[in-house]
Amino acid sequence: MAKGRHIFHDMLNWVLPERCPCCGVIIAAGGSFCVSCWQKLEFLGAPWCRGCATPFEFDRGADAYCASCIANPPRHDGIRAAVKYDDLSAQVALRLKYGGKIGLARVIAQHMLRHLPEEQEQLVITPVPLHWTRIWSRSFNQSALIGKQLAALSGIAFVPDILVRHKRTPSMRGLDHKRRRQAVARAFALHPKYKGTLKGRRIILIDDVLTTGATSDGCVAVLKRGGADWVQIFCWARALRDGGTQADAMISFDA
Repeated sequence: MAKGRHIFHDMLNWVLPERCPCCGVIIAAGGSFCVSCWQKLEFLGAPWCRGCATPFEFDRGADAYCASCIANPPRHDGIRAAVKYDDLSAQVALRLKYGGKIGLARVIAQHMLRHLPEEQEQLVITPVPLHWTRIWSRSFNQSALIGKQLAALSGIAFVPDILVRHKRTPSMRGLDHKRRRQAVARAFALHPKYKGTLKGRRIILIDDVLTTGATSDGCVAVLKRGGADWVQIFCWARALRDGGTQADAMISFDA
């Protein structure tokens, strides 16, 4: 049986060969990206700001915060992104979101695994929700697909409907941070069946791409008001201030 599956997979790969999600060139079976794109992707990790995970130029300690987080402490409990948002990494999100390449959800989830916290008690995964009209037109929520795959790979519980999006918002493409915040104001709510059930819960909120953070901030605010103790944002790619590392004034202290 196992041998038969391998033969079928080899035949399928010959007819429909795997392609790099960034540039589309044919790649070896089992690979995620072509060598060229893999070398160009900027994978994110420590050292970074404890508050927003903006990369630092050098290690300042686990309790270091960037100037922005000191001035305006975030609602969330950290951001974990697989890669830096740029023209290359954007192609992966676009092919999943608009190209219908739903298999990319697992590729993205595989690169999120390394950021999962060691302590997983009371931890659940939930996605940033879409309005029902977008689900109807697209047939899926890309964040939910990623979250489901991350749950399958990690064994963490996946609860797809903790949040609901009861207000349809315009496309965020091209909007600045202020206009995005205005667009998502009061767009999210806690599903009635989860009211009173989030106390003590730690939540991983899944989004595909994080730019200004307005959408995820709206979701975090609702989850915290609903009783969640801790909410961390996981995404495939995030935009960085000034396009790179945070090198301005920082300070370390115990939270």
